[in-house]
Amino acid sequence: MKKQHIILCAWLAIGGFMLNSCDDFLDVKSESSYNEEVIFTQEALTEDAVMSVYSWYGSTNSHRGRYMPYYGMNTDAEYFNKLNDVLDAETSLTTYSAEANNSKMVGGSDPNSYTCFYNAIEAANVCIEGIRKYGKPETNTLMAYFLGEVLTLRAHYYYDLIRAWGDVPARFETVKTSSIFLEKSDRDVIYKQIIADLKEAADMLPWPNETERTKTNERVNKAFALGLRARLILMASGYAQRPNSLDDTEGSSIRRSSDPELTSDNLLREAYNDLKSIISSKKCNLVSDYNQLWDNLCKDKISFSENGGENIFEIGYNDGRGRFLMHWGVCYTNDKTNPHYQRNGFQGGQSCPTPTLYYAYDESDLRRDINMVPYKWNNGGYTLERLDIANTQANPSFNFGRYDYNRMDRIVTSNDDGVNLPVLRYADVLLMAAELANELDELEPAKGYLKEVRNRAFAPADRARCVDDYLSAINDKAAMLKAIQDERLFEFPGECLRKQDLIRWNKLGETVKATAADIKALHNRTGKYADVPTVVYTRKIDDKGNIEVYGLNRGETATPSGDGWVKLDYDFISDVTRSDLQEHFYANDPDKRQFWPIFQSDLDASNGALINNYGY
Repeated sequence: MKKQHIILCAWLAIGGFMLNSCDDFLDVKSESSYNEEVIFTQEALTEDAVMSVYSWYGSTNSHRGRYMPYYGMNTDAEYFNKLNDVLDAETSLTTYSAEANNSKMVGGSDPNSYTCFYNAIEAANVCIEGIRKYGKPETNTLMAYFLGEVLTLRAHYYYDLIRAWGDVPARFETVKTSSIFLEKSDRDVIYKQIIADLKEAADMLPWPNETERTKTNERVNKAFALGLRARLILMASGYAQRPNSLDDTEGSSIRRSSDPELTSDNLLREAYNDLKSIISSKKCNLVSDYNQLWDNLCKDKISFSENGGENIFEIGYNDGRGRFLMHWGVCYTNDKTNPHYQRNGFQGGQSCPTPTLYYAYDESDLRRDINMVPYKWNNGGYTLERLDIANTQANPSFNFGRYDYNRMDRIVTSNDDGVNLPVLRYADVLLMAAELANELDELEPAKGYLKEVRNRAFAPADRARCVDDYLSAINDKAAMLKAIQDERLFEFPGECLRKQDLIRWNKLGETVKATAADIKALHNRTGKYADVPTVVYTRKIDDKGNIEVYGLNRGETATPSGDGWVKLDYDFISDVTRSDLQEHFYANDPDKRQFWPIFQSDLDASNGALINNYGY
């Protein structure tokens, strides 16, 4: 991460997880040199301790290389491209078929995702208790910032835990002998605590670009705390799979919380007001050019003064850490003809946009050809040619064009590309505001927020039809919700928000099943895909390896005019929708497998305190 090293680590067996070595991140002092009172009365040492909380984002099995590529896959937005074997450890994490003994999450020297997040929470708890006891945050503005920072980070780690596992242990104090082994808590207990924590944190945090520490989007700021709070309130008030009871290993149902505090209009109003305060602050903005947004990300433009102010918070990595493009980027081969990609082997093209999404976009939507590109990089340029089919990373697929080594300034020579992971964008603030306004029966303000996002997606010549007429046709709450749901699909593919969105709307199972059926229909060119062409042409347009593609849009069936066009010798769409994708898109009913199981290593370490629900 582009952050200071940390000085604080613990070795503790804790309620189903083990704090593992932090050697990659630490310069450890002796206990006699540093104790809590010394650390949390000195601003520099306190900041080092706060950095320890950030450091767990960079653990191999956290957002570096396990949780990040596998959570949230196989919806109508994103899918895992290596679906050749539904029982494969990676595939099972994405196809609603993960088991507790998953080899990607059990074994090895590194803690799995679940453990990493609790390690981070313990580090946060140490900081929170130490700052409150010794740091005088009531009078010391910087200590107050650190407290707000770790309260927000702890809430974010719990957000990731609840997304992936549902009900988990609630650990809001540092580990004591009496609390080493904790059972699961109802997730509502955690929701209420972290929602309250974020309210407290926001009061202590400066806005983006307001102080030296919030000049970049790699440090927590007020807008992130408020935006995360709104996201959590939408989650907590929405639908999700819940066990009949925490000790019931089998029975469950899809339902909303029974806690009226979490489903009340009052709480939704709070979330709406939080978002309106971000909007009215004018500290965040939409980048006017959607394409430029992703150039900024890949070129490490982390300062709000140079990146347009849309990416409110990113998980930060340095050159030797972070594998975002390795999983999510455009597929690159090992020909080393690209100045930015100099590694041997295939990279990218593992997490891909679902092929049916291409045909869900309006053809005038500028986001489509940025979010979804049909090409890879090979032999000195972009190409749609078949590559090594035995290498599943090279399977024909659409790729996320927004994440491309060619957008970088750096040179990548290893698995780690160092590109930051976007967590919250201003576009999400606007669309959450639209959703909450609509839920609170404020249709016209909801339209206004949606309009801001949609305006950017279309050229001025197309806005009369695609923005003004589109919004004018929305006349009621249900239609507005559908429009917001669609807009989130078009705006955020490749950011892994869709699965949780579908869960809280109670649309996960039906959407995943419908998408699998649509993939098959697209393959066969039946139903709504009957007019998808079967012949694709490409041609080079410059000496930098860029190409032009014809034959993917509906109705592009004529031979393209002009020189240089080359006809593909295979049916691109048929290969994109290959049989393994059709057969392995999901292995179990997604609504009965909304969450991963707690992994066996964590069960074994829990002294019997932890069990799995949902029939695992």
